[in-house]
Amino acid sequence: MVAKLQVQNLSKYFLTRDGEPRKVLDKISLDIEENEFVCIVGASGCGKTTFIRSIGGLIPAEEGDVRIDGKRVEGPGGDRGFVFQHDSLLPWRTVLDNVIFGLEVRGMRPSQSHPLGMSLLKLVGLSSFENHYPSELSGGMRQRVNLARALAIDPDVLLMDEPFAALDAQTREIMQRELLKIWAEKRKTVLFITHQIDEAVYLADRVLVFSSRPGRVAADIRIPFARPRELSLKRTPEFLKIVDDIWSLIEQEVVASMAA
Repeated sequence: MVAKLQVQNLSKYFLTRDGEPRKVLDKISLDIEENEFVCIVGASGCGKTTFIRSIGGLIPAEEGDVRIDGKRVEGPGGDRGFVFQHDSLLPWRTVLDNVIFGLEVRGMRPSQSHPLGMSLLKLVGLSSFENHYPSELSGGMRQRVNLARALAIDPDVLLMDEPFAALDAQTREIMQRELLKIWAEKRKTVLFITHQIDEAVYLADRVLVFSSRPGRVAADIRIPFARPRELSLKRTPEFLKIVDDIWSLIEQEVVASMAA
């Protein structure tokens, strides 16, 4: 069976100020199965965001390719939904209108898009906020709207680039728990970027540790905890050991990079 998401020998270069190519991603290959939740962690500048944007078709790669269900990714497409760190909601549109924006672009009639949008707002816990505007919502609520908007197009793969980074610690933990509830219902294939190791271990089936630049998969760690997961899991010795082990891997990469 073909994996849901396949990445084969993906490399990416950026030009320096002197016009010299600098490798950011170095021949990354990996498979992500259908319904799998995979997190990527690594030191700042290791290419995590570049990688997920390449998966999304937002930037081209110089070498290798990305495939969804065996079909090569040539650019942005409806088979991938993107949730960025900043919600980027349209301030002049209501919550409901933001959620259904992608459906409007596709030409769906309001009689179809409105019920779908309301069902997604219920899913993310905002069923009574459909007529509010983004400025009237908290940061966590705006990210819930952002997630609902990404789910509205019914993507095969959900790409999440540090979606909770701008939230306070308490809201962030609540959003992690809520995301797992939503994922359990929708069962999307998820690729999630984060700087928080405990967030990655709590959310993921697998955690990929990227090396320092140029980015490579330095480790692929399967998380052994059963689902559903409660936030109390984070305080167990088994959880903390995995977090410490991943931190040690990242530390080794950073030290090696500085020495080089």
